[in-house]
Amino acid sequence: MSSSHFVLAMVQLAERGPLPGLAAVRQALHLEPTFEFKFHKTKPRQRAVFFEAARAVSFRVRVAVVHKARLAPTYAALTGPALTVEFLTRLTMRASDMEIASDILVVDGATPAFLRALRVKLSEACRASRRVRPFKKIVGGRSSREDGLQLADMLAGAARQRALGLPPDYYALLADKVADWWDAPDEGE
Repeated sequence: MSSSHFVLAMVQLAERGPLPGLAAVRQALHLEPTFEFKFHKTKPRQRAVFFEAARAVSFRVRVAVVHKARLAPTYAALTGPALTVEFLTRLTMRASDMEIASDILVVDGATPAFLRALRVKLSEACRASRRVRPFKKIVGGRSSREDGLQLADMLAGAARQRALGLPPDYYALLADKVADWWDAPDEGE
């Protein structure tokens, strides 16, 4: 069954690499050092410990919650990757040039074709708005190996719960780190 909402979480970390707090969470929960945190697969206790530990991590997050039922026909016809490229571009363009200019964007599981499509879409959007294309570099990554991508997945899951009107307990723990919450599409789109 398809979900009513599509959620993107773009986490901004100071550097790409292991997050010491997550290693401690894995150890405290008696998990393998390579355990991958995924919101829909973690147990409530694991989520609680994860989100409590994430409070100490220095990061900001930008979230797009796409309400599929409100999508205009032009967007509703897009496939998964094309929809992701569209809304990742639009979420990026909501940030100022200075906020993300020198960041490295790591996209979970991105294929070379996806990365190419994203770069083209970002370049088009930047030309149209007379902005410099953001991000120093755009690369693919694997959440199984990158704590930052696992953090993004967990935040997307917490944001989805909030968007669905479920208790926002996990989201509330990190709400002060949200730089942008976008209920998409905007009115009139």
